[in-house]
Amino acid sequence: MRIQLLGTGSAEGLPALFCKCEICREARRLAGKNHRTRASALIDGALKIDLPPDTLHHSHTHGLDLTEVQHLIFTHTHDDHFAFKELQYMSWMFVTEEWNRKLNVYGPPDAIQKIQAELELDELPLELRALKPWETVRLGDWSVTPILAQHATDRLCFNHIVEREGRSLLYGTDTGWYTEETWAFLAGWKLNALVIECAKGLDENGYKAHLSIPEVIRMKAKMLEIGALTTDSAVVTTHHSHLSGLLHEGYEAHLNLHRIQVGYDGMEIEV
Repeated sequence: MRIQLLGTGSAEGLPALFCKCEICREARRLAGKNHRTRASALIDGALKIDLPPDTLHHSHTHGLDLTEVQHLIFTHTHDDHFAFKELQYMSWMFVTEEWNRKLNVYGPPDAIQKIQAELELDELPLELRALKPWETVRLGDWSVTPILAQHATDRLCFNHIVEREGRSLLYGTDTGWYTEETWAFLAGWKLNALVIECAKGLDENGYKAHLSIPEVIRMKAKMLEIGALTTDSAVVTTHHSHLSGLLHEGYEAHLNLHRIQVGYDGMEIEV
């Protein structure tokens, strides 16, 4: 599998939309890997995870043809991941060549319900399906298994295990430390790669909906302990925030020692 990280920033982006803190000022000056758009990933050019507000920017920057996407999978309904109204631009009113197939859209039940309630589905080439935690679904060449993230108490939030031809990836954005239920489930897997969020920087601060650098390091160690990762598995971070107080090189200084790569917009990972 080939994973491309289209965006690796948190909800406000980096530099943040309306911020002039030191990190944002330096990120604007340095640009490059310090410019982070809202988090999303593309697998094998055809399976997309999340549809953030920066999707048009991603298509321009990375030269993407989104008509090649076959499956769109949502993690949860927070705005930086779930800009579902962008799907209205698949309508015949906005394209000159209509799709000759449907885009398969998957997500937590509340995501699917919101799409059904707020889009004119009769005019859109969409096939919708709600996912359940722990239940694997077959999506063409891929299998996807949603697991429960530790992120919000008012909605269902997933991380996703994606498999193809004996290779497997866990895409784990927007989660804190997993619950025992999720850890028990992961003990049965042998993952070739982990893309894991790292929004909080060095300060663990008690906020349980995201991960800090020390927590990411402990999460890798825990996955190695339970056999969910091997020493050859790639571990890459995403969903970075200016609130961490770190630029890209700052993240690298703390994580590379633990064989954890710091993700950046456009990064490609072969699994």
